[in-house]
Amino acid sequence: MSTINNDEQFAALFKESIASDYKNALLLMNVSPDVSLFKFRKILETLCLLYAQRHSYEFTNKNLWEQINELADICAIHGADRELFHGVRDLTNDGVHNKELSNEVLLKKALASRTKILDLLESAYLSLGLGERLPQYELIDVGGQEHKDLWFNCLISCDYKKYLSLGVFYEKMGKVFENEALDDKSFTARAQTMYAFAAESYKSAFQLCSKKTITDVISSDDKQISIAQQSHQILFKYALLCFNNKVDNLHITEVIILLNALAKRGFYAAYAYLGWCHYLGEDYKKAHKYLNHKKAEHTVFLYQRLGVLYSSGKASSINGDKAVESFKKAVGLGCNKSMFELGKIYYKGELVKKDDELAQNYLCQAIATGNLDAVLYLDEKYLKIRELFSGLLEEIKGDKVKVEPQKPCIKTTKLGRNEPCSCGSNLKYKNCCGK
Repeated sequence: MSTINNDEQFAALFKESIASDYKNALLLMNVSPDVSLFKFRKILETLCLLYAQRHSYEFTNKNLWEQINELADICAIHGADRELFHGVRDLTNDGVHNKELSNEVLLKKALASRTKILDLLESAYLSLGLGERLPQYELIDVGGQEHKDLWFNCLISCDYKKYLSLGVFYEKMGKVFENEALDDKSFTARAQTMYAFAAESYKSAFQLCSKKTITDVISSDDKQISIAQQSHQILFKYALLCFNNKVDNLHITEVIILLNALAKRGFYAAYAYLGWCHYLGEDYKKAHKYLNHKKAEHTVFLYQRLGVLYSSGKASSINGDKAVESFKKAVGLGCNKSMFELGKIYYKGELVKKDDELAQNYLCQAIATGNLDAVLYLDEKYLKIRELFSGLLEEIKGDKVKVEPQKPCIKTTKLGRNEPCSCGSNLKYKNCCGK
């Protein structure tokens, strides 16, 4: 990044997970400070791993307190940094273990954690060799106030753009809570609420912009209904919430109506999703048409679904080369689902020539980027991968995922007492092993 103006941009200079966790910690600081504390703790854990990797060291203990001390013992961190590490650990303990504190107390701890985390990042910036001189930056206002401002502006305004911005903000919060739900199910309800607020905001924005409701579009089946061009993005965002089963539980045919209305009006981002909706609805001719349309935007979603299309044989004849090519394009854009699919393809050797080395490489990439399905897919043939990535699972799921060899499924049939014994003695079961 050429210009660093604020602390969020400074955090973005580090590992992607640090950048994401820091951004989300600021976003939710005033709204859910417990989540912010949890995010700051994740940054602390990631920094520990980065220092250990820098010194080619493997931790002997999973406990964060012990890991910090181990880094100090090998001189990876020194006195002041050691105290900072422990200081953040103490502050963020309440975001992980103590759910009974008031928001005021949690916010105070989150604000203090932010300051100490920035001190640690500055030290790491120099220690890990990211730069020789610290960039100058200012602290941006933490999240929460913009939520209040957006909400208040919507109350006193008929500007569809303000409702659109509010919907985007709610959707971001929904995604953050949804990610936390993997570790704590209490966040599921928060995520659902945020998505519901986002949907209502998009509905209001669409109505203000097009002077029609989304229900009007669906009920008319898009026949002779005008939709303002400025509202295409709004309708698309709402359609994706429904497509991903976040809100409203619209039937797939209703989502198709919305996406088809957008495609007819030249909104090319809708083509791939429209094609996949037809695929799910088993209209494979239209699925092939829209997924392969020359106007379809070249996105991760498109390439990943094209890989499925050519490997499944439902919407077209099976084409291993095209499937692999599509999945590889998605991988190039960071899609870990496609890494997993390529790992399976090369492991099975049905669509392409079997290649265990490539299979392991792609499965390793999928695991390293957090794809838990890839972890569960591993069997006894991939014990070597488990050894290589024994510590990686802890980073992905905080010690909550454990890989065990898959046990073979043995089908057993109960013999009748007068049937020949299965041991081969030629005696009846009741006179042999059934005694």
